[in-house]
Amino acid sequence: MRRAVGGTWNVPEERILPALAVLSVSFLLGGLAGCLMSTFVGGAGQESLKAYLEHFLSTAQSSGAAAPGLAVQLWDILRWPGLALLLGFTALGVLGLPLLFAARGFLLAFSIAAFVRVFGSAGCLLAFLVFGVGGGFSVPALFVLGVQSLTASRSLASRFLGEGKAPSPYGKAYFLRCGGCAAVLCVCVVLERFAVPALVSGTAGFLMGR
Repeated sequence: MRRAVGGTWNVPEERILPALAVLSVSFLLGGLAGCLMSTFVGGAGQESLKAYLEHFLSTAQSSGAAAPGLAVQLWDILRWPGLALLLGFTALGVLGLPLLFAARGFLLAFSIAAFVRVFGSAGCLLAFLVFGVGGGFSVPALFVLGVQSLTASRSLASRFLGEGKAPSPYGKAYFLRCGGCAAVLCVCVVLERFAVPALVSGTAGFLMGR
């Protein structure tokens, strides 16, 4: 059993490292663009953003930060890893996956920067609770799925371009990793539904009461 589990996660470095490097750079560049974009939000846009976040805090303080509907929450958490998984079954993933990771990094960084810009240092704590608790599980799962999907897409693209007939990347280990990521994402859903609202509500009361 131990050998089987080890074989599931032990992938040759020559396959992991290039895919991991491409996706990490894409995620980082998207994040940097998100931070930069947040600095350009000014005037009416900044006032609207500030009013929205302050309303969010006020609602969380007075009535508690209720979790959204389950369908909405599942869509919010599963759309990124789900799309990464689907792109792994097409050669288009060679281009689509870096764009996906750049978009994820951009939106995540922009959202965090918005909290920090409006609430200052206290916004760091609030952003961690809103995005970091669940993100600590969902982002690593996204990278695992993205790396193996990019590797698979590269293999499919090689076949299409006639560079040789590589063995199928969709073996037992491939789908076991998908199952492991699914379990991690289930933990993320539970945290986002039960732990995060209570933590955000308590933090909102502290911030609004200062």
